[in-house]
Amino acid sequence: MPTLLCYISGHGFGHAVRAMEVLRALWARRPDVRVALRTSAPRWLFALDIDGPFTHSFSQLDVGAVQADSLTVDVEATLHAYAEIARRKVELIRRETAATVALRPALVFADIPALAFDIAEQLGVASVGMTNFSWDWIYADYVRDFSRYAGLVDDLRRSYGRATLLLRLPLHGDLSAFPHIRDIPLVARMATLPRDDVRLRLGLPPADRVVLLSFGGIGVTMSTVPEPPRGVTFVATQSAALSAAPPRCRFISNAEMAGRGVRYEDLVAASDVVMTKPGYGIVSDCLANGTPVIYTSRGRFAEYAYLVEGIKAHLPNAFISNEDLRAGRWSAALDEVFAQPRQRPQVETNGAAVAADVLLGMLDAHNGL
Repeated sequence: MPTLLCYISGHGFGHAVRAMEVLRALWARRPDVRVALRTSAPRWLFALDIDGPFTHSFSQLDVGAVQADSLTVDVEATLHAYAEIARRKVELIRRETAATVALRPALVFADIPALAFDIAEQLGVASVGMTNFSWDWIYADYVRDFSRYAGLVDDLRRSYGRATLLLRLPLHGDLSAFPHIRDIPLVARMATLPRDDVRLRLGLPPADRVVLLSFGGIGVTMSTVPEPPRGVTFVATQSAALSAAPPRCRFISNAEMAGRGVRYEDLVAASDVVMTKPGYGIVSDCLANGTPVIYTSRGRFAEYAYLVEGIKAHLPNAFISNEDLRAGRWSAALDEVFAQPRQRPQVETNGAAVAADVLLGMLDAHNGL
């Protein structure tokens, strides 16, 4: 029974969400593969979506971006926080190697902590990354203002350069730090329940336009909350999504969703529009299910432009400024997106299956099969 050692960034939920899709596809093919998750993302997030043989242990090998909320990046604090990880790099690699060597992993899979590839090298196994961006590319923009941190980018690139293979997702930026790259389709979650069934199970008005508010695990601070227009229902799956709840907003807990047999992607597909800051997880869900998007800027984060390009190319959409979002001035954006016809994009969404096949091929090669 082979073991796959997974390192997943805890920045937001997108890294965990797409990694879980790959693991689900992997277990559909080989249910005997054991998975050891090492991540700062919470265990409950994985327990919601995967039920194969996995263990979860806390490990923080990157910091992502330091944010007060999902729309604001503290650039200097981000670089300072990762500088502390870089300072402890040798110790972290030693500790992780000691903590995982007894697992006898056959392969390391990472999305996308750079030190995962140093650890794989110490363990003497191959390593596969999967991402549409890497932290060296994100931080390269930041060090233009804080040049004393420039060495962090070089350090990240050296670690990424130790990867055996990168599975490069669509909507990607510069990933030239990786020596070997294979392009794969979008890794995305497809709804499995009909729209009307989802609304019935969750008690949502069948004739209303449903606006799903999706701001990841960090949330957004509101100064004023809007009253939903007649015939519109606001929905959020976490009370932390907004600092103050709009009137008549329907909050649905993770436990309620699971208890009613509804997955998040089912709710995305059953919604008339998703209001969000663009992140890979929610954008890929909307692309896979043809759900329109109202998007806002998300601070200084290089990935943003690539995700917006994907939204504009494939989905009915409208932009709302941070100021209008926080102040509850949503009507103009809602009117704009509702006026556009909904259509399903012609986008390949079988990236999880492709990635699973690659991982299984490398696991078999390690075991001499």
